[in-house]
Amino acid sequence: MPETTKTYADMEILQGADYDMTLTLDSATANKSYMMTVRKDYTGSSDFSGSSAGAGTSANPYRTEIYETDQSTIGKLTASDSGTTYTVAIKLYAQWTETLDDSFDGKWEMVEKSGTSYARIAQGDIYLNNSASRYASISSRSD
Repeated sequence: MPETTKTYADMEILQGADYDMTLTLDSATANKSYMMTVRKDYTGSSDFSGSSAGAGTSANPYRTEIYETDQSTIGKLTASDSGTTYTVAIKLYAQWTETLDDSFDGKWEMVEKSGTSYARIAQGDIYLNNSASRYASISSRSD
């Protein structure tokens, strides 16, 4: 079921930092599975540094997929039910956000599978804010 508060959410990610977001759903997550896909453009025709799957063909577009199984270099989805509160937590790891192109601008969506049915439950734009600091030029304070 769709997210209770909204089905569209932008993600603004700091390059090289972990990112967390929790979606609140209308129904229980038990016996369902979830997948999130990130693409640079709607068609998936544009490559980007963070892509981990897809050859860029129309049948296999450039994309990164995040699952409920922990992918140590990308991220993880965690579905949980607590009483009448149903959520899917999105965790993107710094190791993956570091690999995204500077000023990355793309799309994301989450799909829920229940039995043999699939439903897109959330989507949005995803933006990367690259670092303004040059770590090599930072000097230590003496005080």
